[in-house]
Amino acid sequence: MASLRSLIFFLFFFFVLSSALDMSIISYDQNHGLKTQRTDEEVKAVYESWLVKHGKAYNAIGEMEKRFEIFQDNLKFIDEHNAENRPYKVGLNKFADLTNEEYRSMFVGGRLGRKPRVSRPKSDRYAYRGGEELPEKIDWREKGAVVSVKDQGQCGKF
Repeated sequence: MASLRSLIFFLFFFFVLSSALDMSIISYDQNHGLKTQRTDEEVKAVYESWLVKHGKAYNAIGEMEKRFEIFQDNLKFIDEHNAENRPYKVGLNKFADLTNEEYRSMFVGGRLGRKPRVSRPKSDRYAYRGGEELPEKIDWREKGAVVSVKDQGQCGKF
């Protein structure tokens, strides 16, 4: 009886694993983990699909070529990052045609004249106490403590 139960469990587990969809956030490439380099044609196809998906169009002469080079560099970074054994994966978004400097200048900035924060006294309220059973991970979205990531645009940037 126990061996039958084990066999059923194994078959169920195998079925679930074999039928699972790719859980990667990189929906643009089914082979993203199988090879390290993309051909020029593959990169062009990904770029053209990305342009359509994000409604991008460039008017200036040479701008599309410039943006393609930046996109290609960003895609290479994404592929290299995801090929490594990291705890998270990265993927394409609407900013994939921006350099790091362009992105930072548009969306990351501080306020001028901001007063330094006054440090508060340290508290042991959330300190780890030996012997506590802590979970491996916590998804605070599931607990309602935070919401999923949202694009705040240029919030706070002036």
